Amino acid sequence: MTSYNVNKKKSYERIMPIPALIIISLIFLIPLINTLSMAFIKDGKLTSSFVKEAFTSSYTRQILSFTVNQAFVSTLLSLLIGLPGAYLLSNYDIRAKKTILGICTIPFVLPSILVILGFVSFYGNNGFLNQILMSLFHLEDAPLKILYSYKAIILAHAFYNFPVILLLVSTYWDNLDPKYEMSSYVFGASRLQTFFNVTLRRIIPSILSSSLLVFLFCFTSFSIILVLGGGPKFTTMEVEIYRRARISMDMNGAAAYSLVSIVFCVILLILYIESQKLISSSDSVVTTTYKKAKRPTSAVGSILSSLYFTLTGIFVLAPIISIIAKSFIGTVSRGGAKTFTLKYYRQLFGLESSSGVMSDATPAIFASLKIALIVALVTVPIGLSLSVATKRKNSFSSAIIELIGMLPLAISSVIIGLGYYLIAAKAPYLSGTALVVLAHLIISLPFAIRIITPELEKLPPSLSQSAMTLGAKPFRAFIDIELPLLKNALIKAAIFSFATSMGEINATLVLSSSKIETIPVVMYRLIASYNFAGASALGTILIAVCAILFISTGSKQKVR
Repeated sequence: MTSYNVNKKKSYERIMPIPALIIISLIFLIPLINTLSMAFIKDGKLTSSFVKEAFTSSYTRQILSFTVNQAFVSTLLSLLIGLPGAYLLSNYDIRAKKTILGICTIPFVLPSILVILGFVSFYGNNGFLNQILMSLFHLEDAPLKILYSYKAIILAHAFYNFPVILLLVSTYWDNLDPKYEMSSYVFGASRLQTFFNVTLRRIIPSILSSSLLVFLFCFTSFSIILVLGGGPKFTTMEVEIYRRARISMDMNGAAAYSLVSIVFCVILLILYIESQKLISSSDSVVTTTYKKAKRPTSAVGSILSSLYFTLTGIFVLAPIISIIAKSFIGTVSRGGAKTFTLKYYRQLFGLESSSGVMSDATPAIFASLKIALIVALVTVPIGLSLSVATKRKNSFSSAIIELIGMLPLAISSVIIGLGYYLIAAKAPYLSGTALVVLAHLIISLPFAIRIITPELEKLPPSLSQSAMTLGAKPFRAFIDIELPLLKNALIKAAIFSFATSMGEINATLVLSSSKIETIPVVMYRLIASYNFAGASALGTILIAVCAILFISTGSKQKVR
């Protein structure tokens, strides 16, 4: 009886992802194939000229060189910021660890449009940092001119991605079996020798894996480079795809450059998946029930750790606080004195007229909430069905399904948006909102899978097997036994999908029109028109939503 039911369950796991795979094929693979086909068609005939030019031209090499360069330097700076924090959290008993982790996780859940606005508000020529320095040193001109430069791009990427390094490396490091270090000490090695000869070699898989993930994020970065780069000198692959598609209307060229970008991103994704397997196969990590003894911080250690986390806290919180502060600060006409005001919020909600481009943003707010809610409700069941299939780790089909589920990570959101933009051009009867929902769904899906799958793998097989032994059918055992135990993971996946949709700008900007407006798109337009106060008011609303979602996620489950 037991053997029969277990085999039935394996069959059920193979069947469950089929509807999800059909959906992904319809809403992801078909638009992607439609986009890439444009790279091989000219006047209705097949041609390789667009692809040949995209892969061999000196212009492509120039753009690709800068894309790789900024991604590499951004990853390096993220490592320099994140690794010291990972060392401190993994080796020392720090009382405020939960608070520190919470603060360091903020950029991880922050939409890129808020990063842009925060950097403008804090690091800009008229930003808070320059105002403070000018006031302290009685300067007439801004001493720090960071924005719209290579430095701004690297700094923003490091702000956005160093938590990935800190969290992933510290988690892995925290669970290392200390027996190898203990043996090194027994044989007379110093702490420094032990670190370089033993510990560093053991944490390299986690450093490599997190670095590949950050590099992939920076390689496909779009809005940060589009705004903070400040010109064609800092064009990356994603910016070039957007420029050709929406400005030059060169769809063939945009499709060819999309193919170049996809080739590089798929290679990076495969390397990342292999690095994850390297971590999983490591015999250095002990069970999660193990609690490594951590050293109390010495006087010098306390000073260094306090200094590091204070500076990190300022680095993370200052841009966010600047956005909130700027939304409440108005200028009195006489003398330019600053005063508290709600004027920008009244303008946002249409309660007060504005002389600039500011208009009633209520429709954009409701549109964002509606789109995000639909995305969250649809993403979770699709992610769950794919997670059930990938649980069978030794199966070739599960590896293929896992690759398909994670493939959107290798396809930038700009290319996803381009696919739906081309569909909208051929099928104008399709709702723009529906296309945005589908694009956001594809973007959110890999993250939902990464949240659900680990929790599903933790469930003991004996629970469902016991139910089937007592006569329950496989599907009934899954619904009654396993699904309730996954409730927290499903809620977290839904919240993360909601937050991802609320802050998504790359694909939405490619799809955007006068009929499609979301909070990030309106913020982008306000920033482009130098209405930073209005953008800050709308950004503060987005911060409030993200904060509520972040707190809800933290209350349901620990930060990954």
